[in-house]
Amino acid sequence: MIPPEQILFLSLLFAHLLADFGLQSAKDVRDKAKPAVFAKHIAWVTVLAWIFSGDWLNLWIPLIIGATHAAFDALKKTAASTGYNEKRLFFADQAAHIAVLAGVAWWAASPEHVHFWVDTAGPLYINAVLIGCGFLLAVFAGGVLIGMATDGFMQQIRAEKESRPSSAAETPPSREGLAHGGKIIGWLERALIFFFVLIGKPEAVAFLIAAKSVFRFGELTKDSRKEAEYILIGTLMSFGWAIPVAWLTRYLLHG
Repeated sequence: MIPPEQILFLSLLFAHLLADFGLQSAKDVRDKAKPAVFAKHIAWVTVLAWIFSGDWLNLWIPLIIGATHAAFDALKKTAASTGYNEKRLFFADQAAHIAVLAGVAWWAASPEHVHFWVDTAGPLYINAVLIGCGFLLAVFAGGVLIGMATDGFMQQIRAEKESRPSSAAETPPSREGLAHGGKIIGWLERALIFFFVLIGKPEAVAFLIAAKSVFRFGELTKDSRKEAEYILIGTLMSFGWAIPVAWLTRYLLHG
């Protein structure tokens, strides 16, 4: 039997990942200085924590999580505006959020703790939350991490384009990609990897790599070397993140 504090932590972690990565768009992150956008995000954090806590009479759980989340996000925004490294702030912010979730789970859970979802669905709920956490980590959180890891390479590509003569720097319409096309491709490939590993068919990932290589081959031969290497690095990072997250999720499910 899984201890109640672990069940509560897992539930609150799913709510956190859903609010921070599943329901928060890149535009929301950029506009978080606007009070309405910030309030919407904190509302999602608080409401989801309340729903998945499974103990709807204990309002301290969502209130503590919502208040600390607002404080950490505001502190991160202030620190970023004063020149602190945004990538380090991101990891510090996430570590602080998760520490609060662990503390709340340890404080609020007890052998007598009533968790509505566990009492209603039992192991099915626990498995669903585990899969949900793994999926959000692999697909959406992975996209954020890979974007930060490859940001320096993208800046090199932009600098190269800006250094060309104005006529050469313009991208022909036939070479322009879809808006957010690369991001969606990344989401889909990590989702497929997660699904294949979860159902015990990791060999299908090899076919996914081969299929993407075929579609990308022509593009890689036409792009500059920097763009080609950027695509390859991003792809390998995407696979390198999604596969271990999927295996860990599968291990926890069977454990």
